[in-house]
Amino acid sequence: MNVALGCEGEDAGECGVVGFLFFRCAQTGGTGCLGIGECGEDGLHGLTRCGLTGPRGRGLDQIDGIRGHVTAFVIAGRGQEAADQDYGDGSQTAITHRNECREEECLSQRLPADGPGDTLIGMNVTMAHPSINEHELERSIREIGEEVFQRAEDAAPSVWSMERWQQSAMEWMTQDEDLKLRLFQFVESLPRLGTSVQVAGRLKELLTRNENGHGPLPAILQFALAYERNDSLFASIVAGTARWGCAQSARQFICGSTPSEAIASVMKLRRQGMAFTVDLLGETVHSTKVARGHLETYLRLIAELGTAARSWTDDPVLDVAPWGPIPKVNVSIKLTALAADVERMDRASAAAAMAEPLRTVLRAAAAVGAFINVDMEHYSIKDLTLEVFKSVLMEDAFSDTPDIGIVIQAYLTDAMKDMHGLIDWSRGRGVPISVRLVKGAYWDSETARAQAEGRPPPVFAEKWQSDASFEQVGRLMIDHADWIRPTIGSHNVRSIAAMLAYSQAMGQAPRTVEVQMLTGMGDPLKRAMVAMKQRLRVYSPVGDLVKGMAYLIRRLIENTSNDSFLRQSFGDGRSVTSLLARPGRA
Repeated sequence: MNVALGCEGEDAGECGVVGFLFFRCAQTGGTGCLGIGECGEDGLHGLTRCGLTGPRGRGLDQIDGIRGHVTAFVIAGRGQEAADQDYGDGSQTAITHRNECREEECLSQRLPADGPGDTLIGMNVTMAHPSINEHELERSIREIGEEVFQRAEDAAPSVWSMERWQQSAMEWMTQDEDLKLRLFQFVESLPRLGTSVQVAGRLKELLTRNENGHGPLPAILQFALAYERNDSLFASIVAGTARWGCAQSARQFICGSTPSEAIASVMKLRRQGMAFTVDLLGETVHSTKVARGHLETYLRLIAELGTAARSWTDDPVLDVAPWGPIPKVNVSIKLTALAADVERMDRASAAAAMAEPLRTVLRAAAAVGAFINVDMEHYSIKDLTLEVFKSVLMEDAFSDTPDIGIVIQAYLTDAMKDMHGLIDWSRGRGVPISVRLVKGAYWDSETARAQAEGRPPPVFAEKWQSDASFEQVGRLMIDHADWIRPTIGSHNVRSIAAMLAYSQAMGQAPRTVEVQMLTGMGDPLKRAMVAMKQRLRVYSPVGDLVKGMAYLIRRLIENTSNDSFLRQSFGDGRSVTSLLARPGRA
């Protein structure tokens, strides 16, 4: 069975509505539209529900004639044996393939058809909206992206600033991937080391090994590790310097260790033309006492920020959106930090344990007019988090709460499905919510855990696929801005420009889309957003080094990864043209 799928031009026009996918059976000549009309409210995910399969369930042996911009499709073998035989990767997700056409030239991909029951189970398509010219949109994306880069260059820190020195030091220390890994292992273990002797010993253990092909250390590190005894005066000085350096790195990514420090930090952000969302460091707690302590700290944060905000001057960029005023106080919470050991409970008990502190936080927020955003964490509790969020907000006490949001992670293969679900739920509830769309920060652990458990990873295998998913899900979110207030969390200029350009092309008011970035990362980009009169909100963690170590390591990895957008932009010197290219084409 050959199936031609059209997503742009005349064929898409026949379908008429965004979210429909035109198809033609090459053998029979039959045509039709799959999507909202044929498959219910799931839109493109209706392909799964419609069961687009070949004769007798044997599946599609070829997909060709694709027009437009089809970014990815997945073919899955229903049987593990078939997957092993045909694809050799031992997983049910057999192929992730990008097929793109330019003008009338279409590429095709021959797909294995020998395995029983191969089925097209998912397709991520950048659809052509009837009112959107994709070529004009790409031009707009480039123009916005080039402006961001130029303004970021103009806002770069001076050579004498601490920001520039921290950036240079990080680039120097992480040029060698093996050394970077060992340094991160040291940082991760530092909170457990109580004395200078222990710190000096750990440094020696991790940084002086030369087995397994470890190369020589930089001269300055060789000098620092020249001590023979871990209890010597020189070793003590080195240990103290290492602690100080790690503390400086932590301060780069953390806005304070106490509520009072956090308030001072966010007031500084507002003076710089930036909004904030405060988050308490820590997640997945195993102690009821610790969970209760987190809740009490959140309540204190909300109350003290609410009191301080009464004296803050209104800012028309930060505090007003096209649909009305925005709370000045914005707090992000992780439900696993407020309920102990939820992953060890049955589903009903876990939901109840997570719901009660959420209610408490929502009541405290309502008392001072604060916004609450529920962060998304590991995939294993993603569905439970969505379930608790929706359930609590349908209760009488919270059913009309507007100042609430949640996160969707674009690197998950079911991100589009979850966004559709939130849109439908919000429409049914009758009150809009905010959604923060991010790429996701747990790729390594999600992949490793899935491999250990012998199941397909829940995340896209390639970075460009996550980038493409971000744009696709972001478009859907912007299309439904009446029910989903769109927020994008990214330091990728292409991703930011794509969302801002799409919102403009849809005729939406300025600042319909809010941009969010992390404390300590891409500060020139933040200043560029402010200069462009965009609403920029900074994710501002609060807590001590011990509780925040997992977060700190994730930020260090992001900042120094070879495929980090920030490193490619400001370290590796890639061209602006390649950085602004459509995902998968750079």
